[in-house]
Amino acid sequence: MPSRTRQLRKRTGKSGQDSHETKESVELKRRVHKINKAIASEDVAELRRLAVTGPGLINDGLRKLAWPLLLHCNNEKKIERVADKHKQEDQVKLDVDRSFAHLRKGTRKVTLKQNQHELCDIIVQVLRRHPTLHYYQGFHDICSILLLVLGKEAAASAAENIAMFLLRDAMLDSFDVLLGQLTLLNTILLQEDKEVYQFLMACELSPYFCISWVITWCSHDLRSLAKITRLFDFFISSNPLMSVYLAAKIVLNRREELLALECDFAIVHSFLSRLPQNLQVNELIRDTQLLYEKYPASKIQKLSDVPLHAFSCVNTYTHQWLSIDPRSIIDYSTADKILSVPTSEIQPVKKLSMYERFLVKDGGMQIAGGLLVVACFIAMYYGLRR
Repeated sequence: MPSRTRQLRKRTGKSGQDSHETKESVELKRRVHKINKAIASEDVAELRRLAVTGPGLINDGLRKLAWPLLLHCNNEKKIERVADKHKQEDQVKLDVDRSFAHLRKGTRKVTLKQNQHELCDIIVQVLRRHPTLHYYQGFHDICSILLLVLGKEAAASAAENIAMFLLRDAMLDSFDVLLGQLTLLNTILLQEDKEVYQFLMACELSPYFCISWVITWCSHDLRSLAKITRLFDFFISSNPLMSVYLAAKIVLNRREELLALECDFAIVHSFLSRLPQNLQVNELIRDTQLLYEKYPASKIQKLSDVPLHAFSCVNTYTHQWLSIDPRSIIDYSTADKILSVPTSEIQPVKKLSMYERFLVKDGGMQIAGGLLVVACFIAMYYGLRR
């Protein structure tokens, strides 16, 4: 007598795998409903939560509606043109001419040229509106993804806000502050896996191997547009330092392969600088988020010998970006002032002493408190003996 499962398969033509897929499709429909509801009510906090969990914002149709809310864009308001030419526009044109090649294979030349023309226009508009911005090679990669998902007008507004609030440290007059962000990767590795950290130190490898991942949100190195847009969901909804945590997690995930290598700078740098194309992005995002929750941006700076300056976009994220009312007009004056200050004049936040760094570590305060109690008893003992 056939089992009930076989009878069900015969009647419905569905296997157990199909049943599992149906459950997944139900969950997907629920998520789509939640995303649409958050978009309709302009619930930015809920959109951020959805963007950093599970499959994120699912598809580009939903992203076209959600990203402008997450990035405080007004689709109906065009960015006004500014006549004065920015000094880096020639470099922008050179970079744009090489854009879209790996993302839009098979695209007609006419369409490709149109995309490149619009991309150049977007970047130039942003730079002319904020002359203190310093363009870097890689910002065009960010803008190309925004253009493909949002279209020209919304992409221009999104690119402006990303430049001014999320990637500002990369758009100062030098990369000094950005390199400070990258050094925090070593601090994360030290806290999570001392063996990996010590191996990289023995190789004399700096964390600059992942600079393109950080400044392009992986859009320069990954070939899958679906994976790139999923990562963009995550990055536009997180602290600007999140890309460094993601880089750290990628290194930690490659632990066995890494430690099997010869401890040689060239070999290890070549291995780590190649971003794996087979990234499981949803799992990677989940694990990166957990890593950030374990060592938030403020804590990892306290554990580091190289804290970021007070006006780093990492440290202004909460009060400059998260505090923005989605319905209000954005005030760029503070960000413009920060950009106008030479990095040579920017002072980092106060460095902590060895004792202070000890206190902020897990359990440090409790241990210090215990030692203080012991010291008091010793003092009392010697006081009584006298």
